[in-house]
Amino acid sequence: MTAVTETHAPVLTTEARRARRVERLLPWALMSPALVISIIFFGIPMLLMLRMSFNEHAPQRLYVPGFTARHYVQLLTEERFVNAVWTTMKLSLVASLATLIIGYAFAMLVWLKPARWRLAFIGLALCPLLISEISIIFGWWMFFPKNGLLSYALTSAGILSDKISLMYTEFAAFVGLVYVTLPFCFFILLSILDGIDKRLIEASGDLGAKPLTTFREVLLPLTWTGILVAFAQSFIWAMGTYATPSALGPDTLWTMGYLIQEQMLGKSNWPLASAFSMILVVAVAVVMMFTRSLNARRTSFHA
Repeated sequence: MTAVTETHAPVLTTEARRARRVERLLPWALMSPALVISIIFFGIPMLLMLRMSFNEHAPQRLYVPGFTARHYVQLLTEERFVNAVWTTMKLSLVASLATLIIGYAFAMLVWLKPARWRLAFIGLALCPLLISEISIIFGWWMFFPKNGLLSYALTSAGILSDKISLMYTEFAAFVGLVYVTLPFCFFILLSILDGIDKRLIEASGDLGAKPLTTFREVLLPLTWTGILVAFAQSFIWAMGTYATPSALGPDTLWTMGYLIQEQMLGKSNWPLASAFSMILVVAVAVVMMFTRSLNARRTSFHA
């Protein structure tokens, strides 16, 4: 009996190793189609854009093959470029925070309302996604001008005596960014809230907790991950959106998207536009890593 066991032991060990190897490779095999698509359509173009950012630029030419870091130095030293970076980050941060607050309140409203109201609210949240960004801009052009709907409503209600125009202001650009990014934030937070048992809120109230305490001690920890993901998603969209702040904001509102477009199409300076794009990619990556670190720190703290 011992001899038989010793004879089959290597066979069993080989099968176990093969099974272990298949188990390790199976996730990569399942992800391989998505990885190939990501590499072809995102990875390779990003590498080409990185290489383009180090090329030279000459008048009347899109680029001259070479290798220089002058464009990055120019972006980090020239005042108008530095101001554009800070303006974009500041506007995106404020718009993302506002989007997060409004989206959280809206998601809680839909979550707590009866089922018969749910479809109507979700349809309302889907409206910005079903309309092109150009159509949205035209809609705001009818809302913000001096003879627009907002001015008419304020004067008709007696709140203002004279008509005002909010068109081509930073506030108009801010509102446009919030409107564009709000649906993504809302659906992320609603999906997180749908996974929470509503009886936890009832139990918290039965134990004597006030609504604010219930939110801080029950809902906020359970939705922390969704909050970080929704903020990151809103920030990425706000950073990358070009048409809305350019069309609704003032001429002095120079964002990174505007300067990329100006250098790419207006001045035919592809290396500088590519360098600006890489700065934008790095800024988004830093925000993503920061939100992930906050989530990991929160998880380890509660573990």
